[in-house]
Amino acid sequence: MTDSHDNRRTNRRTVLKAIGAGTLAAGGVLGASGAAVADESEEHYHNPVGPIGFGDVSIIEDGGTYYAYGTETPEDIIPIAESTDMYDWSYIAPALTETPDWHPTESDPGCWAPDIRYHDGQYHLYYSLSVWGSDDAGIGLATSDTPDGPFTDQGPVIQSSDLDLTNCIDADTVIVGGQPWLVWGSFEGIYAVQMNDAMDDIVPGTEFQLAGQMIEGPVMLQDNGYWYLFYSTGQCCEGYDSTYRLEVGRATSFQGPYYNQDGMDLRDITDHHQGVPILEGNDQFTGPGHNDVFQGPDGDWWCFYHVEATADDETRYMMLDRIEWDSDDWPVVACNGEPSSQAPVPGEPFGCGDGGGGGGDDGTSSPISDGTYHIANANSGLLLEVANAGTADGDNVRQYADTGHACQDWDVTQNSDGTYTLTNANSGKFLEVASAGTADGDNVQQWADTGHACQDWTIEDAGSGQYRLVNANSGKLAEVASAGTADGDDVQQWADNGGTHQLWTFTSV
Repeated sequence: MTDSHDNRRTNRRTVLKAIGAGTLAAGGVLGASGAAVADESEEHYHNPVGPIGFGDVSIIEDGGTYYAYGTETPEDIIPIAESTDMYDWSYIAPALTETPDWHPTESDPGCWAPDIRYHDGQYHLYYSLSVWGSDDAGIGLATSDTPDGPFTDQGPVIQSSDLDLTNCIDADTVIVGGQPWLVWGSFEGIYAVQMNDAMDDIVPGTEFQLAGQMIEGPVMLQDNGYWYLFYSTGQCCEGYDSTYRLEVGRATSFQGPYYNQDGMDLRDITDHHQGVPILEGNDQFTGPGHNDVFQGPDGDWWCFYHVEATADDETRYMMLDRIEWDSDDWPVVACNGEPSSQAPVPGEPFGCGDGGGGGGDDGTSSPISDGTYHIANANSGLLLEVANAGTADGDNVRQYADTGHACQDWDVTQNSDGTYTLTNANSGKFLEVASAGTADGDNVQQWADTGHACQDWTIEDAGSGQYRLVNANSGKLAEVASAGTADGDDVQQWADNGGTHQLWTFTSV
């Protein structure tokens, strides 16, 4: 856990082999910096924040520098990264250079789901030691005088045989009234047990259950007069097929009972996705899960987590989004419960507005990462294209079934003001409203760059993976005329009428 909160989760060794050495730097070192940083205005950062492979992340701060610890990769045993701003991360080194040898039954275990805490003058790094699919697991401890290591292994803190409880992984250490506790669990129930004052052993007979089956990666947070229990549920570790997501429960005391937003006792959970989601995947990011929660220097709560894949890469990446609180004091991640592609950097003004996740500092939505996309109408399922693959100024834009032609590919690029330009990959010309019109029914076409706002679009998140394309000049939405569903039906602008023919999906190509 981190000193600023309390947290953790577990990644699986075999699955991480999918990352492959090709994504890592020479000599077994992870990429030198995060996958995305703040934009030119230094007011926003972009997800993923990287580096590659930091699954089940745990965060701590020391002297204004932040340190992240992740699950084992094919190249590293618990990699460490550092940052001075929480969103631009650089790889340092592995916390351990050899896999601990104390596991009682497994000959080649992996180190997963680290949890970092500063305690009694040393940095305590708790880690899971197990083999994928095994019930015989344990949680160990390594210590260091500095957060960047090197760490020295101190052996096991708890093993499955200690309390006749299986799957002792996914540690989160918390302090309750001055007393340390260990929270853990993966699919066989979430439990807590008291720790000794040195935090290197447990106190048998103090254990109790917090939550039920088919969930893992418990993370504790205390605020608003509650103890919150964040956890992951669904299938991790399957790339684009992963169904991982975050859910939560809360209690008025650490020992519970914990209930979710529907009043369900978390101990009654018996299946995946049985609770209420607070963060789940979208078209850009698959399988968000195993988070840490961290309170930044401005007092805001932040959710660090990983995704199992992005639209461009079937690889784990570290992500960052704010935690807000609704009127009933339930956590809301990234405004709309989906990973954001960008958000204001820590310390910048932040508001969710009406758009949902990825809001800018004025509350507007900016949920799409730069890239090349098929843009499909939500009503018809047909693709936005330049008619007849035209390359001239003024050529019409319409909908059509997928033909595989580049005239149906659009390069989406965010501007410094948060709006986007949509450039046809075939012609190199911009999507615009003809003649900078502001009336209902004005036509949408392509034209060379003029610098006019009629060529700029706001992409508003409408939920469920659908978006509104709002012209920055007119304030009106791109739609298929008359809600048509046929090839060749025209695209125009119109005031918002709530129809699905005014909604679009973005699929990376």
